[in-house]
Amino acid sequence: MSPLRVRREPAPDDGLFLVRGDELVAETLRRDAIRTYRRFGQYGVSVLGAWTEADIDELAGGLLRRFEVLTVMTAGALRQSGIDLRPTFRRPHYTVMLPDLDEDIFRLLRCENERRVNDHYRPEEVQP
Repeated sequence: MSPLRVRREPAPDDGLFLVRGDELVAETLRRDAIRTYRRFGQYGVSVLGAWTEADIDELAGGLLRRFEVLTVMTAGALRQSGIDLRPTFRRPHYTVMLPDLDEDIFRLLRCENERRVNDHYRPEEVQP
């Protein structure tokens, strides 16, 4: 197991948009967090950071084009729930930390968020 690679930068501003491919579903979040634990020794799920609507659109048409639906929330909404967000790997990647897995997933599901249809969705790029 290798540790999560945390970038050396200040915690993100509350206005940073956090974008995740697909809807927030407890079972999927749990599976992804367990996968992260097996690889890095910590429970967490990936999100991508965006400062503007144009940034969100760029992510939707690039890294997230294989998702029909996107979930968007702010770093502030996440922070208000008491969940830790770390800048990990390369920008624009962040990890939502879920040390108390079940309770933190429940708190994440209660965060204010917006479900958006991805206008750039490319079903032919969905992995089996």
